[in-house]
Amino acid sequence: MIQPLEQPHGNGQRPSTNGLLDHLSASTVKLYLTCPLKFWFKKVLCLPEPSSPSLHLGKAVHAALQCFHRARWRGEAHDWPTVQQAFTDAFDDPTEATVYPNVDTRQANRDKGMKLVEAYLDSAHGKMTELPLGVEVLLEEDLPVLPSPVLGYIDLVRPGNVPVDYKTCASTPDVALEAFQHEVQLTLYQLLIESATNEAVSGRELVFLVKTKTPKVIVHRLPAATEREKQRVLDIALAAMDGIYHERFHPQPGMHCAWCSFRGECAKWTGGER
Repeated sequence: MIQPLEQPHGNGQRPSTNGLLDHLSASTVKLYLTCPLKFWFKKVLCLPEPSSPSLHLGKAVHAALQCFHRARWRGEAHDWPTVQQAFTDAFDDPTEATVYPNVDTRQANRDKGMKLVEAYLDSAHGKMTELPLGVEVLLEEDLPVLPSPVLGYIDLVRPGNVPVDYKTCASTPDVALEAFQHEVQLTLYQLLIESATNEAVSGRELVFLVKTKTPKVIVHRLPAATEREKQRVLDIALAAMDGIYHERFHPQPGMHCAWCSFRGECAKWTGGER
C-alpha cells in the first residue's frame, strides 16, 4: 500500500500545487493517471479546450435527466415538455464553445440527444416509482489516507444510498469493462456517501444511454465495494496525488491520444522545461 504523503515543512498543512490539491475528485485522478502532461496543460496552464459534439450532447442529456429527477424529488412537474425544454436550454447554452462542422451536424446531434432523453423516460429506470434521496448531490469529505478532501457530484442517489452515474456512449458498451474503468469514480462516491451519512451503501449503479439509431438504456448494478476494493481505490487516488504533488508531468502515449486536444503542445515536450 502506498504510504500517505508527507506534509511539507512539518507545518501540518495539506500539500498544495497551486491549489490543485486543495481537494481531489475522481475526474482529477482519472485525468492525471491517463496522461500527466495533459493534466499539466488542462489544470495547471488552463489551456482552452473546446467541447466536442459528443461531450456537448452528454451535458445536455445530463441536464435533462437532472431536471426530471429533481422535479420528481420536489413533487413538481416532470412531464415530457418540461424535460424537453431543459434539454433544449442546455444544448443551446451560448457559453458552450462546441465546434460543429456545419448546422446540419449540430441539428442531427440535437435530434439524437432528444431521442435519447425520450428513451430514458420510457425505460424502466425512468419509470421508477421510488423517489431519489438526492439529485446532483455535492459531497466533500475527508477520507482516510488522503491528505486532501475528496469532492464529488453524484448524478442520483437511490434508496439504499446507491450512487448512480449516467454515461452517454455511441455503441453498446461492454458493461464489465466499463465498470472496471469507472471503478475509482463509483467507489469514491460510495466512500463519500458513507462518510457523510455514516450509513451503509447497498450498491452502485451505472446507467448507459446508448446513441444507436434506436436509443438504448442499459442499467448495470454493482454490489457495494468491499473494504479491499475501497483500499485499492484510495491507493490509486494517492498515487495520482503523489505525482501531482511532486510535479511529475510527462506524456503517457496511448489510444487516448487520438482524441486529445493537446497533441500539438505534447509534441514539443522534451523532458526539460515544459
